[in-house]
Amino acid sequence: MYDLVPNMGQIPPCDKFRLGHQNDGAGHLWCVIANTPHGQIPAKGKQDKAWYAYGGREHETRDFQFVRSHPGSHVTLEKARSPPMGAVCGHQQDSGQYYMVICHHTSHGKIPGKSNGVKAWYSWGGKEHETHDFSYVVVKGGHHHGGHGGHHHGGFNPGHHHHGGFNPGHHHGGFNPGHHHGGFGSHR
Repeated sequence: MYDLVPNMGQIPPCDKFRLGHQNDGAGHLWCVIANTPHGQIPAKGKQDKAWYAYGGREHETRDFQFVRSHPGSHVTLEKARSPPMGAVCGHQQDSGQYYMVICHHTSHGKIPGKSNGVKAWYSWGGKEHETHDFSYVVVKGGHHHGGHGGHHHGGFNPGHHHHGGFNPGHHHGGFNPGHHHGGFGSHR
């Protein structure tokens, strides 16, 4: 599914979470989890800096974590009436679980924020803004097995290693490093 990588000033480790954009010159934004005095709050971030919405204001921090999806996982945006399976979560001490979302069609761009499952909030221009137009950030696939109702039986199944070895990109046919079958017509 995914794990969290502490910010240490590095280039963001997973572009699958570069889902936001601000049109005020800030450019691309990653979905991150801010470590705050109020809990781990879904937020927006860039290299070495994040911003989260709390208590009506936008707060800046360097204490945050990037989200990194596991190999074979897919990151999607889902509009749903309730948080879908695989939604990335945070937690706010005063009000419980919060979900990582992208707030759509704001006048400021497509901004990563937090949702309680009913409405969402994002930070911009020093303030916390509320919206009902958002999608959940969902991670599916990767290396968890079982309970998939027959997805492991034959056929092409991206995201699952079938050969036990390292198989970058899951090549089936064509050049497949590590799986040489003979020497291209050298058998006489």
